[in-house]
Amino acid sequence: MGEFSLRKLIRIKSKTGKSSTEWKKIKPLIIVLKNFLISKIGNMMPSNFNYLFFKLMGVKIEKNVQLMPSPGFDFFFPELISVGEGTIIGMDCLILCHEFTTNEFKYGGVKIGRNVLIGARSVVLAGVTIGDNSIIPANTLVYTNIPSNMIAFGSPLQFKKIENKR
Repeated sequence: MGEFSLRKLIRIKSKTGKSSTEWKKIKPLIIVLKNFLISKIGNMMPSNFNYLFFKLMGVKIEKNVQLMPSPGFDFFFPELISVGEGTIIGMDCLILCHEFTTNEFKYGGVKIGRNVLIGARSVVLAGVTIGDNSIIPANTLVYTNIPSNMIAFGSPLQFKKIENKR
């Protein structure tokens, strides 16, 4: 499947109906609470200042990244998120590093490349890599890896190569 490969997730089996408590085996509650509070404060800050709070949580944010108001970085596993230089993350985006099913807890990193644009209210699921120079329009659910130089849109996801206009 090449660059369009499936997400990389660590899976922990659980009893039916108990998957939402499995994170406690990996992460202390006090750390999650600290991250939750920092994220709430960060979401109240102006966009040119909020990145400092998300870095404090553990999100790896490179230079010249623009975070619009209210980005939602996973406060359970923020250290698994990296955002490349020159990227813009739109208002109310949600970047997740964990998910639950009926009998399984899953978690994995999210890598956002350089010069990526993620439109407002988009959701990026755990285990996804978004390649450099890609565009994710508003309200897009990213559930698979996105190669570099692509526009990924719609449901189900569709891909269009970004042509170099030089």
